[in-house]
Amino acid sequence: MSVHRWFLCFFLSATLAYSQEEKAERGSIIEDRAARKLMQAGDARLEVGENEKALEIWESVIERYPRSLIRFEAHLRLADHLLEVTRDFEKARLHYEAAASEDNDDDALRAHAVLCMGRCFYEAGNYGKCFTMMRDVIERFPNAQEVNEAYHYIGLGHFKLGHYSRAIEALEKVGTAISAEDSKTEKVEAGKRLYIKLDDRDFAILEPGTQIGIICVTKNGDKETVLCDPVGRHPRLALGSIPTQSGTAVPKNGILEVRGGDVVSITYTDAHTASKAFDKPLTKKVQVIGNGFARITDGSFQQDLQAAVIGKPLHLQVTDADRDTSASADKLEAIVQVFRRKTGEEIDDEVASGVASGKLAEGPDGEDMKTQIDPMLLLRSVPVTLHEAKQAGVFRSAIPLLSGTADHSLTGEPGQVIRLIYRDELHLTEGTLIRTAEARIIEGNLGEMRVTKTEINDSELRLKTQLRTASALTEVGNHYKEFGLNTKADLKYTEALDVCEELLAESKKIGGKLLEETYVQLWRIYFAMDQLELALGMSRKLLAEFPSSAFVDEAMLQQANVERKRDNFIRAINLYASVAKIPNSPLRGEAQFQIGESYEAMALKATGGEAPKLFENAFVAYQKVYEQFPDSGRVGDAVAKMAAFYYQKEDYARAIDVFENVLSDYQDANFLDVILFNFGRCLYKLDRKAEARKKFQQLIDDYPESDISPEANKIVEALKKAGF
Repeated sequence: MSVHRWFLCFFLSATLAYSQEEKAERGSIIEDRAARKLMQAGDARLEVGENEKALEIWESVIERYPRSLIRFEAHLRLADHLLEVTRDFEKARLHYEAAASEDNDDDALRAHAVLCMGRCFYEAGNYGKCFTMMRDVIERFPNAQEVNEAYHYIGLGHFKLGHYSRAIEALEKVGTAISAEDSKTEKVEAGKRLYIKLDDRDFAILEPGTQIGIICVTKNGDKETVLCDPVGRHPRLALGSIPTQSGTAVPKNGILEVRGGDVVSITYTDAHTASKAFDKPLTKKVQVIGNGFARITDGSFQQDLQAAVIGKPLHLQVTDADRDTSASADKLEAIVQVFRRKTGEEIDDEVASGVASGKLAEGPDGEDMKTQIDPMLLLRSVPVTLHEAKQAGVFRSAIPLLSGTADHSLTGEPGQVIRLIYRDELHLTEGTLIRTAEARIIEGNLGEMRVTKTEINDSELRLKTQLRTASALTEVGNHYKEFGLNTKADLKYTEALDVCEELLAESKKIGGKLLEETYVQLWRIYFAMDQLELALGMSRKLLAEFPSSAFVDEAMLQQANVERKRDNFIRAINLYASVAKIPNSPLRGEAQFQIGESYEAMALKATGGEAPKLFENAFVAYQKVYEQFPDSGRVGDAVAKMAAFYYQKEDYARAIDVFENVLSDYQDANFLDVILFNFGRCLYKLDRKAEARKKFQQLIDDYPESDISPEANKIVEALKKAGF
């Protein structure tokens, strides 16, 4: 073959390959556009209250465009709705899991997805798995805003489990701390909740249920009192929070109204300081900010547009809460730029110029230098002023898009690209961020989407609202119960029960999902109130009428818990075993762990020679958690129980190996105080007394509220006297 023919063949094959790649890429872009259009249609249905239709549309995005990156946004839309509105944690978790895939190259979306997977486990009471997800957020996305929230849920989870030291350790990393030494000004985003934590050893002497008042004052005139609750049995930390929103100050309404540029002064009066001063005020400053967001939209400012039509107005919107600085309509400045794609010759000339000047060099892997050239050429920049709408912090403008090249006007031709650019000077991170939105210029018209169904079932919507109210009241009752405020908790449970019983008759007429969720809410309330017979009856009713319910595993687990409370251990073990066999249930590992706990409880109550066999059964059950459910979140607890079993068998060396594994790999496991205590005892038995003393001292330092901390302290004092 001649050189010329070889070169021609190579050129043709390379051109064909390039055209195929270009075609594939173009197909992907077309899919993304179509998927985005469907997403916007779903959003519009949600706006008019057609929730079920919106969910169907978002699901169709996933089904019809499985290669489009937009599918990850659809998964998140569905998941957020399932988590926040319908409270279907298992279904929500599956969608978050899909959005957290490595195929999703948007780290911000993935961080949100992983965090919310943890939230699903938290809401479902699976705290072990919640801890795993939250630690994953912290390790994989260390610079994401979700890290702060991850520590928050780790703290709440440990608090619910009664692990006050670990709860405090995590919660200390959350929110705005008030101390005399720290003068750093922190930030809060307008519209988000402001978390406050206090650190004062004097809290340990407060009566149970005592709250600490904090005064929050804004520069624009709002003044609110936030009540902080001490955390733990012998607390030094108190936590409180208050919602914020943009708007005119209304003092003492329980909401902190803020404006852009506002500063919140948070003041706590320390009655007795370490330096023996009295009633010393400590103040923390918090800067109010807003994260900017730029959009090119339709005329209603509801849908984002990927195309702008010549001869039609271009509608621009920037959302930035910190630019809402006064009671009147504020304004902000932005820039609209017009670009066209550079020709091949222009790119070649730019490459040649760059090489000649030394600005361009071939990459280490022989990368084509053309990839280092911006393919878009800026044609013109037009400054634009956006004015604040009725909604605080939202700025809008509409400017005509003309054909041609007229000066001082926004002009363009089909195929060119319009880019809205806004400089966000104040936000949660440091420096200036450039917020952008793009649309391609076209000729013709953009068809409007029509909503064909606007009627909403008012009765069903009202009942769903009542159901959410009952759920919220139950959650408030649970929080009161955690703080030992049983009277207040019972009051909230009673309110929730009244709401649920009122809607039960109507929900029976409608049936379906509404009735199913009513049954679920009722048995949760009964169980929280320790009305075990009613809780058991309601969960059985749920299983009988909705055998394929997503709540079946949770209902069976709750039934097993009731039987265990009544010391009906065999019945409880059978129910736990049934849950452990349900395919894909996130509660399988929890149920298996509870089998071990049930056998252990039976062994402790056993008389005669039955106890050793029951302890052996417990060990086998815990071992199954470790071997069969490694992702359950209960592995650390199960391993800790296995180690205690080895200690009882006087196999101290093997117990130490297990203890070391738990302490290094399962920092959120239960019973870490017991582990440290038994670790010390094993070391003592092996005549490693100096090391034993260190483990007992670690228990005292890390878990001062533990019931076995006083015993550990006695051992430490004895070892000190013995010279260890």
